[in-house]
Amino acid sequence: MKVVVEILEANACPKCGVVKERVEKVARELGVEVKFLSPLKDINRIVELRILTTPAVVVNGKLKFLGVVPTEEKIREAIREELR
Repeated sequence: MKVVVEILEANACPKCGVVKERVEKVARELGVEVKFLSPLKDINRIVELRILTTPAVVVNGKLKFLGVVPTEEKIREAIREELR
């Protein structure tokens, strides 16, 4: 099953860089695609997902983490749920 992870981050967000690094690392390990949502270009997708804060991590269209810095293990679990 194909899994896509979407990340919404903002330049002024202190947590976003850590989340981005962790998601990219885990995604590489598990061989899944990562897409970055732009607050300007992807506003319709952001509204559709009801994202109101950053960072946000979406796995296969399901909002998994919002406004928090999940551990690599939590990210791995969220992705593996979608691989089943």
